[in-house]
Amino acid sequence: MLNLNKNTGRGTWRSIGQRMQGLQVQSIPIAGKSIELITTKLDGTAYQIGRIHTENAFVVKKGVLSLLYVRPDYRGYRRTAGLVFAPCSWKVDYDHALSRNLASQLGYTYVLMLRVVPRINRSHGHLERKLKESEEVPGICFADERIRGKWMGRSASRLLTPPSAFSPHQTTQYGLTLRQAGQWGFAMGVEDDDRDIPGLKLIADFGVPALLSAQTPIALSENRD
Repeated sequence: MLNLNKNTGRGTWRSIGQRMQGLQVQSIPIAGKSIELITTKLDGTAYQIGRIHTENAFVVKKGVLSLLYVRPDYRGYRRTAGLVFAPCSWKVDYDHALSRNLASQLGYTYVLMLRVVPRINRSHGHLERKLKESEEVPGICFADERIRGKWMGRSASRLLTPPSAFSPHQTTQYGLTLRQAGQWGFAMGVEDDDRDIPGLKLIADFGVPALLSAQTPIALSENRD
């Protein structure tokens, strides 16, 4: 007899998707002008990563999410992503949710980092340079339909609608299937189980890291960027 039950066991997209319930694409900033704006929107808690200066990168923890944001022109983003994201059994690219070029043009200080299958990431490259003119740039911005597609592992050739130039004022309001939610969550670093990130230090007043951390700090002198 045909089994119509969809597999939601550990190690599947749907397993991760179950952990993403209650979260929506339009609730996750892909870029912002300050740690405070991003953290407040997420209603999360901000952390410094070891000895990496918060001008370069920081993490916001919110429920199952440990979101990595980096300065658009920060060259150490791959090394820092390797500290925050769990090891993966297949090759991934660490990618800026909003391209560095567009983030810089819009004056954003931080951009969300994603882990994306290389061929998916590179298929979107030629679409990440077009910007709609805007009289006013909001303090934070969110994914449009094209970025949402890449976030879920959809190549540029499989986009449902032709991509348009990016506007920081537009968002995508569509819901996700359980599988899509799993792909979306995995791109942000969600696994079947929670993972401790070594060396996180609570950011006090969105500027000076607290001396005491809920997690044990480790020496990361090589990442003192």
